[in-house]
Amino acid sequence: ASSSLLPKSSSSLDMTKKLILAPLTRGGNLPFRRLCADFGMTTSVSEMIYARSLLRGSSVEEARLRRAPNEKVYGVQIATNNVEEGVRAME
Repeated sequence: ASSSLLPKSSSSLDMTKKLILAPLTRGGNLPFRRLCADFGMTTSVSEMIYARSLLRGSSVEEARLRRAPNEKVYGVQIATNNVEEGVRAME
């Protein structure tokens, strides 16, 4: 991971009183996350995105990358068994 993606100190990761939505299989789609954000969710994580399918142009996997305008922090999960494939998927 690039050091620019990591926080400079643990104090910048204060999760006190934050509402975090855990990743959900078939339940964490954009409309649901948008609704959760309307009710105070501050951080959400995507469903698992398969690097190989993403690289092949899968519209399903590309849709999982989309973030709702009201999502403050959105993390993406990329699944792969090949490091180079994962890196290409994140470019």
